[in-house]
Amino acid sequence: MKKAFQIIYLSLLVYSSSIYSQNNKTVYDIVVASDGSGNFTKVQDAFEAVPDNKLKQIIIFVKAGIYKEKLKLTTNKNNVKLIGESYKNTIITYDDYAEIAGGTSKSFSVLIEANNFYAENITFENTIDSNLPQYKKGGQAVALMVTGDKLIFHNCKISGFQDTFYLKSNTRTYIKDCIIDGTTDFIFGAGIALFEKCLIESKRDSYITASNQEVGKSKYGFVFKNCMLISDSKGEAKRVSLGRPWGAGANVVLINCLEESHIIPEGWSVWSKDPEHKAYNNWKTAFYAEYNCHGPGFQPEHRISWSHQLNKTEALEYTKEKIFASNTTKAINLGEDWNPIIENDNCDFILPSK
Repeated sequence: MKKAFQIIYLSLLVYSSSIYSQNNKTVYDIVVASDGSGNFTKVQDAFEAVPDNKLKQIIIFVKAGIYKEKLKLTTNKNNVKLIGESYKNTIITYDDYAEIAGGTSKSFSVLIEANNFYAENITFENTIDSNLPQYKKGGQAVALMVTGDKLIFHNCKISGFQDTFYLKSNTRTYIKDCIIDGTTDFIFGAGIALFEKCLIESKRDSYITASNQEVGKSKYGFVFKNCMLISDSKGEAKRVSLGRPWGAGANVVLINCLEESHIIPEGWSVWSKDPEHKAYNNWKTAFYAEYNCHGPGFQPEHRISWSHQLNKTEALEYTKEKIFASNTTKAINLGEDWNPIIENDNCDFILPSK
């Protein structure tokens, strides 16, 4: 069944991508090409060339290639649009990890600090495999870390192992038609994020999310709508938790999602069973919920007692406009409401993994 789904998705994606390619008349401000045919051969050089505090959007096109760089888009480089040829062949990759970088938050391959950033058709990757014994002391290896507000990722792949995607700050990110894969806590942080029609792949038995919201500060944390939660093609993930509360205000909600059989019957987990651990009681104030999910991994009758099954009225509060409204968090001043719009949104289905 899964293979049939993916063949259909692949056919639709190839068709829609070819139309987009033929009709796209976008004029790029900067072109990056590893073969020297653009303005720069490195993406970081293109980032540095963006004028500071520019109100006009700057569009950077990245030609197909593997770009091994540790990238940072700083706070003064707002309104950048980063477009690749395809997430399959436009890959930004690095191999830093916590033990040598000086901590998880310094292990990133790509860090986006700027506001109003948009990425499309790009793979963000960290190749450090936390399954290997040499990384056991510091296997946290972030592929993509975001701290800016009003960020969009469309038709992208965010790939790694432990701690793949770090939504560090209590700011807003919209992720649509993307693939995100990893092992432990591979979607984590304090962000306000909507994942829509995404493919969430687990590479081993562990935890998908580790939300770090503050108690009483935010109405929304991580929201997954119409996503597919699967084990990767190796099939090594057989018992996976939807998440564990890194913060006492952990907040994760799944709506209309397919949950395959690798999801454990109880659904969610505590952070620690050790009464002396500082996160021992986080489950008491965490908010974990589902609505109208399906698949063999969705077993509401077996879910842990402190999780929730939303009713229809409650689920209607999880619209894009409400999730990204400025008044949904007290943790930070968001300034204004946000209703992200994706232009040329030709892909109506989540991306296949292969």
